[in-house]
Amino acid sequence: MSDPLPPVARAVRRVRLFRLAAGVLVALVGLVALVVGGVFTASQTWPSATGTVGACTTVSTSTGTGTRTYRHRCEVSWMDGARRRTAHVDLDGDQAFPGSAVALRYRGDTAVVETSPWVGPVTGGVGLVLVAAGAFVLVRARRHRR
Repeated sequence: MSDPLPPVARAVRRVRLFRLAAGVLVALVGLVALVVGGVFTASQTWPSATGTVGACTTVSTSTGTGTRTYRHRCEVSWMDGARRRTAHVDLDGDQAFPGSAVALRYRGDTAVVETSPWVGPVTGGVGLVLVAAGAFVLVRARRHRR
């Protein structure tokens, strides 16, 4: 069964669907960046420590484009007062040598590699801009629909 709409109307419909999908996608990416920025910012309030890298394993992940990414999941231990704590942390290749020191932020038995203080707010800001842009595209797509 053929579409009763003329070709121009079908093209307009496709453009509207594309705008809608683009708005949703941009807003979702922005939401993820906003959450990641919030987590990075929150981790800046955690106590800092210098950890010692223990055993590491290399984890390979397929990117879906035929290439693979590699990361090093290492056991890192640090002192929390008089108590020794241990956690698994993802490290870059230049940090993933047993016995090397790594700057950490920790909360209980959870540890993350220390990041620059500006990374969290900038990532969150980019996320906020993307969420606003996605919402703007969605509102405009809805207005054009009427």
